[in-house]
Amino acid sequence: MRCFVLGLLVLCALGVNGQSVKPVTPDWHYLDYKTDGYLGISLQQAYDLLKNKKSTPVIVAVIDSGIDTLQPDLKPVLWTNPKEIPNNKSDDDGNGLVDDYYGWNFLGAPDGENLAMSISDEYRTFYRFKAVFENKTQKQIPDSLSWQYQQWISAKARLEEGFNDAQKVIGAVRKNFSLISDANTAMQQVTGKEVFFIKDLDSLESNPSVKDLVSLWRNLLSEQPSGNNQALMKDFGNYKQSLEDDLIKLTTPPDEARNNLLKDNGYDINAIHYGNHNLTTHSGYHGTSVSSIIGAVRNNKEGIDGIADNVKIMMIRGILGKDEFDKDVALSIRYAVDHGAKVINMSFGKYISPDKRWVDEAIAYALSKDVVLVHGSGNDASDNDVTANYPSSYTIGGKLLPNVIQVGASGDESLGRLVASFSNYGKKTVDVFAPGVQIRCAIAGKGTEISSGTSLSSPIVAGIAALLRSYFPHLTATEVVNIIKESGTIPSEKVLMPGDDKKLVALSELCSTGKIVNAANAVKLAIEN
Repeated sequence: MRCFVLGLLVLCALGVNGQSVKPVTPDWHYLDYKTDGYLGISLQQAYDLLKNKKSTPVIVAVIDSGIDTLQPDLKPVLWTNPKEIPNNKSDDDGNGLVDDYYGWNFLGAPDGENLAMSISDEYRTFYRFKAVFENKTQKQIPDSLSWQYQQWISAKARLEEGFNDAQKVIGAVRKNFSLISDANTAMQQVTGKEVFFIKDLDSLESNPSVKDLVSLWRNLLSEQPSGNNQALMKDFGNYKQSLEDDLIKLTTPPDEARNNLLKDNGYDINAIHYGNHNLTTHSGYHGTSVSSIIGAVRNNKEGIDGIADNVKIMMIRGILGKDEFDKDVALSIRYAVDHGAKVINMSFGKYISPDKRWVDEAIAYALSKDVVLVHGSGNDASDNDVTANYPSSYTIGGKLLPNVIQVGASGDESLGRLVASFSNYGKKTVDVFAPGVQIRCAIAGKGTEISSGTSLSSPIVAGIAALLRSYFPHLTATEVVNIIKESGTIPSEKVLMPGDDKKLVALSELCSTGKIVNAANAVKLAIEN
């Protein structure tokens, strides 16, 4: 049985063979359900099957926000361009990109400065086509602009929805932000600390003069026990600012920050020689964590163990975390393919894609060169069958690109649910689920952290794809994708619908295979092929 309180699982569930569910454990996503009782990917069992086989190096491209090239658990596995001499300010390999030694940054200026701000594609698209499409109907639009017109209509609707939603709450948010800001200043004075945690409130409980202040902050911080006032104020401030932004987007054009800094036209796919080789500044280091899941050095007693044991990570900086330009994504894919990547990880996504055809063409190019692409489904508990999350597996014309695999985030009974509450899903458009809740990954500098998201589910699948391509190089990209799909495990019970703590559905209602990926099963199937 399961006992739910306020949507959280109380660990009174029965697990394997009637035993109590095991407690939360680090690196549960590597484990095997039959042996360990956790719905992980059975990684050790996969390596047991591979112990008498030899591997070949596989290049895995990570299109992301950047990477720490000095991270000790990643530095030994970073790809380097064999035809490029680092930092000599010369284009040694003649590809039009100077010093692309570890990969390339499509979001950098010629002088080395990097883009640090992101503007939503719905915002950009609305103003990009406003003069062309405003007050027009579909019948008045030529076929050549039909897709972009549909995207403009969607962008306009999303901005209007954002404006209406912001209007409803902005008054209360402004008032509460002001009150909490004052309360933050007061508590800083009481504690004598600029940054304070919930534990710092314990010694103040007996002081009647600050009773209400302590109670307020205990309630605020109890929702994030590991957090602090500084993190809370930052999150609240970002939320408030996002609402303020939503109130002006319909009347105020966006800043052309990317084009101005890069000296590039983001809507000209033929202009391809831009960017720089600076992969670290303003990276956010999201790519560091993603890359570590795929291929961090194994068995070195440092950081974490990556999934694949013989890979080289090629970093391509083409996103800032959301709403990437289609041009940057398309050229990132082409760069990866042209420089030998056999697997590409894409832990990003967006809901508006006016130049999707460029990305479709790049994915088709990757297919022609036998490259697998893995994409996270998104973190909005949204149905991708209804609202597409790009890059998608389908072209504008509806043709399926068989070298792409779309991944949702799964969990475990020990974590409260078998499918992440935040994960996007789609009976037609999401292929499989993979662990994406409380995943340990490397961070910039040195050390690890626990994170959640389909951004982590995607590299788990990319790692399995790299493992297969390394030990079974005869397999084609399409065969690798099909093996991963076919070899997953089907949960024996229904799962909670993302975004709903009550509705139970079969996993087959949330993805096309109804399966959670399993590395050992994938290896078994590869051996049979």
